[in-house]
Amino acid sequence: MIGTRRAIALLILSFFTLYFGMTAWLGPDEIYALGLGLALCYGLAFFGVAAEWFWARWFAMGVGNFGCLFLFLLLKIGPEPIFVFFGVSHLLVVLCLMGEGMAAKYEYSERASERWNLQEDSMALMRRAVKSAGSTLPLLIIYGLAPRGEALQLGLLAAGVIGFVALVRGKTWGPMLLGATGFLCLLDGLGVFGPPTIGFFMLGPDTLPALYGKAGVFAGATMLVTLPFIAPMFRYMRAPQLPTRNS
Repeated sequence: MIGTRRAIALLILSFFTLYFGMTAWLGPDEIYALGLGLALCYGLAFFGVAAEWFWARWFAMGVGNFGCLFLFLLLKIGPEPIFVFFGVSHLLVVLCLMGEGMAAKYEYSERASERWNLQEDSMALMRRAVKSAGSTLPLLIIYGLAPRGEALQLGLLAAGVIGFVALVRGKTWGPMLLGATGFLCLLDGLGVFGPPTIGFFMLGPDTLPALYGKAGVFAGATMLVTLPFIAPMFRYMRAPQLPTRNS
C-alpha cells in the first residue's frame, strides 16, 4: 500500500513538472521564467521523493499544501473544474505521503539515521520548516519571476533558494535567511521600496488568474519557515551559561 501511495504522489508531481515545463516552452515569453521556475520546484519534489531523500517527503507535502490553498478559491468563484483538479490533486499528494509507514522510508530510514543522526526535537523543527518552505517557495518563485521582475526580486529569489539549500543541509543560518527574505518580500509588497511588484499565476489560458496582486505580500509567507526556530533560540539565549575554566 505504501508503494502504491508513493507511486500516486510521484505521478501527480511528475504531471505538474511536465505541465509547467510545457507552459514555459509553449506559452508567452513573459511567463517563460515563471513556468520554468515552477517546473524546477515540482521536479525537485518529484526527484527527491523518488530518490528517498530524507527531507523530500516534507518538501513534497509542503508543495501539496501550496496547491491545496486554491481550494479556498472555490468558496468565491464556485466549482471551477481546473481549480478543483489542481487543489484536489495536491491534496492527494499530501494524503499519500502521510503516515508513519511512509516516514520510515525517508526521515526514519536507516540511511538517514546513519548519515544525519538527527534527534527527535531537531527532526521536528526541520519537518515544520521544510514543509513551510515547500508551501512558500512557489509563492517566492511567482514573486521573483513575475514579468518585468527587477534585480531586487531576482536577488530575493536567489537568497530564498540558498536559504532552502542550507536548511536541508542542516545549517542554522538557512531558516534565518529564508525568514529575512520573506520579511523583505513583505516590505516590497507593502510598497516600502517603491511601487510593489504585481505578479500573477494562471492555471490555463482561458481561466481567471489563480493569484493576482502584490506578489511580495504572498511571498512574505516565507517568514513562516523561521517560526519553528524562534522558541528554541529564545530558550538558548535565556539559559544560564556555564562558566569557562581558566587554564
